[in-house]
Amino acid sequence: MIIKKLPYLSLLCILSTHSSTPLAGEEVATELATEVATEAAVSTEPRILAAENAREPMSWVLRGLENNFALEIDRSALASSQDRVEVTLGEFVTRFVSQARYSRSERRQNRTDFLATGGVADIFDEETLELRAGFEQFFSTGAKVSLSNISQRRENPTTRRAADVNLNNLQNPTVIGPVFSPEFQSTTVLNVVQPLLQGRGSRSTLAENRLAEIGVEEAGLRVQASAERLISQILVTYAEVVFARENLKVKQDAVQLAEDLVSENRRRVEEGMMSPIDVTQAQARRAEAMEEVVSARVFLNERVNRLLGLTQRDFDSSEQVSIVGSVTHLMPDLQAEGVEVARAALTANPAFLAVLKRAEAEDVRLEFSRDQALPQLDLEASLGLNGLGGGYNDSYSDYGSEGRSPDWSVGVTFSVPLDRKAERAQVRIAKRARERALMEVKQAEIQLLVELENAVQEYKASLQRNEFVKETVRLAEEGLRSEERRLASGVTTSYNVLNQQRDLSFARTRALAVEVESFSALVQLYLIKGNLSEILNLNLNTGDKVATR
Repeated sequence: MIIKKLPYLSLLCILSTHSSTPLAGEEVATELATEVATEAAVSTEPRILAAENAREPMSWVLRGLENNFALEIDRSALASSQDRVEVTLGEFVTRFVSQARYSRSERRQNRTDFLATGGVADIFDEETLELRAGFEQFFSTGAKVSLSNISQRRENPTTRRAADVNLNNLQNPTVIGPVFSPEFQSTTVLNVVQPLLQGRGSRSTLAENRLAEIGVEEAGLRVQASAERLISQILVTYAEVVFARENLKVKQDAVQLAEDLVSENRRRVEEGMMSPIDVTQAQARRAEAMEEVVSARVFLNERVNRLLGLTQRDFDSSEQVSIVGSVTHLMPDLQAEGVEVARAALTANPAFLAVLKRAEAEDVRLEFSRDQALPQLDLEASLGLNGLGGGYNDSYSDYGSEGRSPDWSVGVTFSVPLDRKAERAQVRIAKRARERALMEVKQAEIQLLVELENAVQEYKASLQRNEFVKETVRLAEEGLRSEERRLASGVTTSYNVLNQQRDLSFARTRALAVEVESFSALVQLYLIKGNLSEILNLNLNTGDKVATR
């Protein structure tokens, strides 16, 4: 969440450690100045376009939101989380089940079977065609409902046997038993199983779905956090590019001042008003200023490359970066008190809210593990109809004929492991996971408040430093002018003028750096508060690829 310390501070340290002692020997100083001037002349020019072709900071932000791979990865994870929700709902979709099976058997009958089948044959050969079809549905209450139909076509010696006739009444003989060859039998059954303990209710059956939905919310918050973090990185890097561009101008101006002093000192030496050592000292300062130009140019190119790396899909080091002015106008100053900002951060910071979602998921897992530790007690019920005929239609038409009632049954099934150590251990694991999640929430809260307090203090300090450094620049400019007048009057040396030039260059660089520090601290504050995109008037649709302004 914290933006890394800005590299231009290292540049300031480098510039501030240059020795204030002039080089000894005019020959050495001249040689060094020539080498540095040559290197500066052949160095690659900064890839900065003219203002009329420049791109505003928010254009870079939108480009980064569209092209950044890290953000694209988080968006892909969000899309997978959304698909996972659909996967968890798959078991609640009505399922159609069908089966067809043909069987043929020939078996020798024992005495009991022979008598039971009426002694029709020693070898009982049978052909059976069975067709099954039905629907199954699993409900969020835990109930499992199935409606199935079974139709059989059966042919065997019994069905092929001639019908038995009752001749007790010769005037009206009757057939004994069904006479169908082959026989068609159909059965339709409705089965219901409702858990009463383990697996009862939506708290158990929808646990995976609830976890998936929480995962979607967490992934969305992570996309938002990544997007806002990327926005902050682009804005700060853009501000660093502006700083580096202006700092390069400062260093080039310092070279010009040193060059003017070299020329002036040479004139005074020719007039007999100065010694050659004054020219040597001015040449040494010119070489030092040229070296600072080279360092400033390298720093500018580094910042340009970082900006391109944050906003390009394919890195192209030859692309010229276009910038317009500064970024200080993009966001208003934060005037709220610390308590108000902290309250807003705890309710809006997406990274912190994502941690809360993880804790919410552990609550669901604990609840599910407690459900799975219960004994299994299921209520089972069935209701069915059956019919027999000489064809499929006849068998269905026989349903409920002759006043027959439907078949039905009701009962319970109870199951419990004799040793429940595994179930209890699973509950303990879930409890500890929930405790860890709560500790992570507290840890994230403390970290967020610490970062917020540091950001507030850094922002306030940067505003104070900004006022002080402006005064430093003003005094350095006055000091240089004063020393130049004294040098013209012959009451000081060029060595003191050189020191004043060096001090002015460093003060101007510090003034530019403090502006970036102040802006970076303000960006950090809004980033921690969780409303950076809102302040920038950006609508972040975490499921889409491009943000609109």
